[in-house]
Amino acid sequence: MFGDKFYKKINKLMPWQQTVFALSLAERMYPNYRLFAETSGFGDGERFRHTLDVLWTYLTVKGSRVDLSTELEAFEKMIPDPARFESYGAYPALDACVALGAAYNSVICRIGEEASEASHASLGAVAGFVELLAERDLSDEELYENELIEAEMEFQVALLERVAQPREAETILAIRDFSAQGGVSNLGISLEE
Repeated sequence: MFGDKFYKKINKLMPWQQTVFALSLAERMYPNYRLFAETSGFGDGERFRHTLDVLWTYLTVKGSRVDLSTELEAFEKMIPDPARFESYGAYPALDACVALGAAYNSVICRIGEEASEASHASLGAVAGFVELLAERDLSDEELYENELIEAEMEFQVALLERVAQPREAETILAIRDFSAQGGVSNLGISLEE
C-alpha cells in the first residue's frame, strides 16, 4: 500500500536498523498476540513479551550474551495457525509473530527484507481488521481512507525516520517506547482494563 519508494527506503536500512524496525512493529502488535493467547488458551503472552525483551536487550546492552537461535526456536512453538482456530484473533496474532520472527531473522540470517516483511505483516493486520469490521473486501481507495490504515502508515513513516538515526542505546530504547504506543496496538487493542 505504501508504494515502492517507501519499501526501497526500508530495504536500504542497515542490518541493525532492519532489526529495530521489525522489532518495533512486533512491539506495537504485542497486545494483539497477548489478547489472542489469553482468550484462546494457545501460546503465551508472557513468553512473547520475554522474546521481545531479549532482543531489545541484545540491541541495547553491550556485551549481552544471548542465544538468539534458541530464543527463536522456543518462540516458534507459540506461532498460531489461523486455520486451527475459529477466532479471528489468530490472524493478527500470527502477524505479530511474523514481525517478531523477522526481527530475529534479521540478526540470525540477514536476508535484508526483514523490515519490509514486518511492515507488510503489520499493515496486513490492520487491513484485515478493517475489512472484518466492514464485513466485506474493501478497495485500496476505501482502505486508504480508513483512520486505522492512515494511523498505521503514519506510524511506519515516523518509525522509519526514528530508525534512520545513528545507533545509540538511548535512541533504540526511545524507539521501543514510541513503538509501545502506551500499550495500544495497531488495531486499537489495549491490555489496560
